[in-house]
Formats: sequence, structure tokens, C-alpha cells
Amino acid sequence: MLIAQWVVMDNFEEKLVRAVREKRDREGLSIRALSGIVGISFSTLARIERGEGSPDNNSKIRLLEWLGADADKHQLGFDQVAFVHFRAGKGASSGTVQTLLRAAVCLRQHYAEGDASEPGNASADGEIIPMSKEELEQTAEAFRKDLGLKKNDPLDPFHLSVDSVVVERLRTSSCIDAKTKRILAGPACGEWSAMSVPLNADQDSWVVFLNDCHTIERQRVTLLEEYWHILSGHKLTKIAKIAGAFGRTYDSAEEHDAYFLASATLLPRDAVKRMVSEGKGAAHIAATYGTSPELVEYRIKRLGLWREHVGKKVSLSTP
Repeated sequence: MLIAQWVVMDNFEEKLVRAVREKRDREGLSIRALSGIVGISFSTLARIERGEGSPDNNSKIRLLEWLGADADKHQLGFDQVAFVHFRAGKGASSGTVQTLLRAAVCLRQHYAEGDASEPGNASADGEIIPMSKEELEQTAEAFRKDLGLKKNDPLDPFHLSVDSVVVERLRTSSCIDAKTKRILAGPACGEWSAMSVPLNADQDSWVVFLNDCHTIERQRVTLLEEYWHILSGHKLTKIAKIAGAFGRTYDSAEEHDAYFLASATLLPRDAVKRMVSEGKGAAHIAATYGTSPELVEYRIKRLGLWREHVGKKVSLSTP
């Protein structure tokens, strides 16, 4: 059975598995230890090493990053690569990632004065430190206070100006070609929301590429989420072409934090609590703050107000 499974694996994957096993053995790492280092689950990594099925591109990218110079020794590597913050579902298709990769190169060339070389990912090896719920709430409240907003004031992210960050909208972009626009606004529209592309190695200058085919309510939370990725110094997603296929990495902890911060900034805690206690519905709260009812419901759940929101009464029965 194992022989048959190895036969269906292509040459790239065979070399990748061999290289990973050699380096892991050389460094005395267990599969579980390597799992913690590269961010691939133990069960998935064990299956990859046994040759049971093909690793997805997320796993390939992470393993190639870990292999470093060993990848070159085994004639493995990326055909193309870009570092971005990428807001989309984990299941974005290879074609969508490929198209966004081309767009990232175009945006760097346009905004980085003709230099389309890939900035280094300075924070790629940094530890992901998720924030507690209360820390996230306090961070959002401090941000609103810095903007001079009162506790109940709405915020429109399109009125925000963030130093050294340019916002480029898909349909009005002057540097994205017509074919790329048609793909990203058509078949791929539902697979991505935005990407933030660093323009230099220090990552202190950015362009946010926003999918303006979505509703304005979704665009608001998307844009604010990208700002929070940048302002929080989050690790960049890597999108790459490997062995003829395109894929990307995905870190759920930092995606969660950025989305939470965006929702908490748009929908302030005290205001949501007050409106729920007054019996205001999600649609009313959403209209007040320019967001979607779905975002309001997410916020209500995160604040522990869902039972009050839906009017579920609880009581103790008499023994």
C-alpha cells in the first residue's frame, strides 16, 4: 500500500518529503516538534511523511520555508513568491492566488517607483502572540479615543488616513490591467476581500488593494481589518507558485485578532451593550454604524449578549 501511495506522488513531493525527513532526523526533531515549528498539524505532517496523500500548497510553502538552504540542495523552491496580508477564506483557488500574485507585483512596481523586487518578510519567523479578549477590546477603545471619537460615535474607515498607507480599489485602479480586473471582479470576487502589499523591506510603506465589488458595509470592515494587520505588525501571509500550482499560508490567530479589532472599532462595546439592552435589533444597530447585520451579530456573540439579544429567558424550576 505504501509503495502505491508513493508512486502517485510527483517528483517534487517525493523530494520535499525526503528533504524534510533528512533535516528532521539530522536535527533530532520528532514529527510533533516539527509540527509546532512549521504550523502544520501533527496528523497532517505524519501523513505527509508516510506518503499518504499529497500535501496542500499551504503545507508545501511552510515546509520549504523551514528547509531553507536544504531546499536548494534538493532542487526545491518557489517559482514566484509575494508577501501580503490577504483577507479571504482559506480555500481560495489556485487561480485566484495566481491572479493576486500578479496584482501584487504590479502594485509594487507602480508604488515603489518601479522597483518590483520582493520585500523581505521581516516578521516571518516571529512568534504569533494572540491577544486576550479584554486586550483586544481595550486596544480598539484606545484607537477610537486617539481619533477623538466619543463612545457612541460611528466610524467610517474610508475617512481614516494612515501614515504611509495607500488604498487602491480594484475597479478604479490605474495600474491593474483589464484582464486581471475582470478575473478578480468576476469569478474570483467571492474568494478575496483585500490584500496589503509592503513596498519596502522595512514594511513601513504599504498599499491596500481593496475588493470594491463587495458591499460598502463589507468593504468598511475589510479595510479596517487590513489597517489593523499593518498597525499590529502581524506576520505576512506568503502567496507563492510551487511546482506549477499556486497557494498561500494562513495564520488563524492573527486573522482572528485583526477581524476582532476591526469589529470592536466599528461597533464600540458600550454602545452595543446599551442598544441590545434597549431591544434594538441587529439591522438597526448595523444601520446606525454602517456595518452589516452579520457583523453586528458576530459582535453581540463575542460580547456574550446573544441570549439577551434573542430574548431567551432562563429560570430555575421548583424542586
